[in-house]
Amino acid sequence: MKLFSGTSNRPLAASVAKERGITLGNVEITRFIDNECRVFVQENVAGEDVFVLQSLSIVADQNLVELCLLGSALKDLGAKKVTAIIPWMGYSKQDKAFRKGEAVSIQLVAKFIEAAGFDRVITVELHSSEVLKFFHVPITEISTHEVLRKALDLTDFVVVSPDKGGTSRSERFAKEAGEDIAYLQKNRDLASGEVTIRSMEGDVSGKCVVIFDDIINTAETAVKTSRFVKQRRAKEVYFLATHAVLAGDASQKLAHSDIDRIVVTDTIVVPKEKQFDKLTVISVSHELASKIA
Repeated sequence: MKLFSGTSNRPLAASVAKERGITLGNVEITRFIDNECRVFVQENVAGEDVFVLQSLSIVADQNLVELCLLGSALKDLGAKKVTAIIPWMGYSKQDKAFRKGEAVSIQLVAKFIEAAGFDRVITVELHSSEVLKFFHVPITEISTHEVLRKALDLTDFVVVSPDKGGTSRSERFAKEAGEDIAYLQKNRDLASGEVTIRSMEGDVSGKCVVIFDDIINTAETAVKTSRFVKQRRAKEVYFLATHAVLAGDASQKLAHSDIDRIVVTDTIVVPKEKQFDKLTVISVSHELASKIA
């Protein structure tokens, strides 16, 4: 068994390797002057079960090509089975065409991964279960509900579902925690992405509120949701998210928001310039390592 890492999340790959008591495989990943990627696997992998860890984070396109080149190279070297560990499945939000003329991007991404020779995929907290249907190789999805809940170390709270799309996710989280749930109704402009909260079903007055989502992207939902529940006299607001995309000035928005604490995982590397006092990053290395066998 061997584990290789792409360049998108080497710290997580190193933590997974440590959990498994192995060293990362040697691979040289370089770019030509025109930014084309070149990979050179420097290990004998013939007949081996091989794993490649690569998040499809910024820059998603480049990291996807890098992942596919690694998979192809390992297959060409005679690896028996190659598994892609993709902690953050970039493009998973594009699981349907919202407007005529849009591509279902994750469908094509799945084809790329399969064409590269990967026999299996391990991923973490998909944006939608719809993503699963686009893969024709086995795909294992790891939930972060328990690890995030333990990191929060909080009892007696109300889970607030931030939108209709996240209702089932929030309901599962609330049920597993044995806590009540409240629902927000909001509108999102598909062209601009602008979010407007219309109303809430449930009571948060004097209570600790936990908002659970799979992604913090622009932070618009997090900021507006926290402001809305604080206006309804919520005592404290905690935001849990698996994937810290933190696009643009999201970190600054969150740092100055009504949220008391934000907890995310390390499926995406959070650079120092995007870290702030309210943010806690926990690792999913143990959960990923447990799936490597």
